[in-house]
Amino acid sequence: MKALIFDLDGTLWETLERTWISVNEIVQKYDYLKEISRETIDLGMGTTVEECAELYMPYLSPELRVKHLLEMLEWNAKQLEIYGGNIYPNLEQTLVKLKEKYVLGSNCGEGYIESFLHTSKLEDYFQDFIAAGALKLSKSDAILKLMKDNNITEAIYIGDTVRDYQASQGANIPFIHAKYGFEPEFEYKYYVNSIEQLPDFLEYIENKKNNL
Repeated sequence: MKALIFDLDGTLWETLERTWISVNEIVQKYDYLKEISRETIDLGMGTTVEECAELYMPYLSPELRVKHLLEMLEWNAKQLEIYGGNIYPNLEQTLVKLKEKYVLGSNCGEGYIESFLHTSKLEDYFQDFIAAGALKLSKSDAILKLMKDNNITEAIYIGDTVRDYQASQGANIPFIHAKYGFEPEFEYKYYVNSIEQLPDFLEYIENKKNNL
């Protein structure tokens, strides 16, 4: 059976407001940190730890800003486990349809998938997940490890950013752009405008026997 591997933030749920609150709660602990705007939080979605730390705190040394970012990420994951994020409309109904034909998995940040599954109550739909950063893997290598660990020979990656597309290319698997996520301006030939469109789009592709 073919697998679908999902990015999390911007693909299955959106956490911009809660992340903004959590990050600035850590900022308030230190008199030398500056408030981080919602726009900056948005830009940081889908980036590496080092890239995100530089966006948030460019005025600090690389070592110190990474240290503070890790603190922010840990706190945010704990807060999301309590408050959750904004699940995209009709996600569960969509997963029900997809699970009839596909194995479902996710590649995401450490602690975030647990928060997502706990608050959304969607644990039963996902066979496995992996946090690339926790294992010090690239996103591409994390996808490949997820596939190997679950004996998956065919997979499609669904994500909302250029980095997600690049990860799919690195793993040599097809990609579908979640155009409703954080990078709608990114143009890719295969895309959906909502998560609800995914089952019909996949069926269309299979019927046409096109390669993604």
